[in-house]
Amino acid sequence: MSRSSRPPLLAGPMLLPEFRSDQAGRLDLPSVGLSLVAVLLMVYGVKQLTVESVPVVPAVALVVGAAVGSLFVRRQLRLETPLLDLRLLRNRPFAAVLVALVFAGIAMAGTGLLVTQYLQSVLGFSPLASAVLFAPMGLGVAVGTMAAPALARRMKQTTAIAGGLVASALGSLLLVGVDGASALPLVMIGIAVLALGTGPLFALGTGLVVGSVPPERAGSAASMSETGNYFGGSLGFALLGVVAAVVYRSRMDGTSDSLAGAVAASRHLPADQGAELLHAAREAFTASLHVIGVVAAVIFAGLAVLILTMRPATRTSPAALPDYEATRS
Repeated sequence: MSRSSRPPLLAGPMLLPEFRSDQAGRLDLPSVGLSLVAVLLMVYGVKQLTVESVPVVPAVALVVGAAVGSLFVRRQLRLETPLLDLRLLRNRPFAAVLVALVFAGIAMAGTGLLVTQYLQSVLGFSPLASAVLFAPMGLGVAVGTMAAPALARRMKQTTAIAGGLVASALGSLLLVGVDGASALPLVMIGIAVLALGTGPLFALGTGLVVGSVPPERAGSAASMSETGNYFGGSLGFALLGVVAAVVYRSRMDGTSDSLAGAVAASRHLPADQGAELLHAAREAFTASLHVIGVVAAVIFAGLAVLILTMRPATRTSPAALPDYEATRS
């Protein structure tokens, strides 16, 4: 921190306005427990569906997770000070941006999962080299986030966000062409463009969310936007990971469950058989990367349409929001 930045920070508590909700309360531990159980069971059930030969246990986990999730939602709607203020979802601009954050997290996490495995197990880079080659994704988000305010001064915020999401869709489509000698450049350009396009959503989306609710609920709105993005990331690993696994196994005709397993098995086979298995596994995994690229492109394109068609975010008066006591009754 530079010395010149210290006085403004010290003067912040005196100069910056503060808004406190009259209904602020304690952390609701039962809600925390319900949310954790619901998410863990749902993610476990989705991931195990492709692993278990008899999907009874995953199906039970999904059903129980959904039931616990419904209890969580009902509890939030009944509490005066909920862990997540789900009533805010009745505000359409808020709901649209939150959906965009969740699904952008899904697309980015699922794509990142496949790309990192592709760099290591298909192209043969070491974990360290793969991490360096994967850096354009993080750098793309950083550059897109920093460029978002300049874009917002030249056009509507919703236009900037939607334009970025279209760029992310194009970056995802570049992954569909990944193969052969051009694989590495396409991967790096694809993830860079994909990440760059999400910058305006992450930078401006929270502002749209906070700007669409009363000041005293800005904290709840901001926390929901952050939670939505991280929740989307968790879902992305589970859902798109399952899609990739299904594509891979269908291409391998059931002879291999995963690329890592094929790599390990090839080391214990004669040279010719091992090379043949490894080649087939890498081709199958490349096909799964292509499918995930298409899925991510569809997600980003759909989010761009959603953002463009939503009403402009306006600060909602407290009277316009649903009454807590009326909701509880």
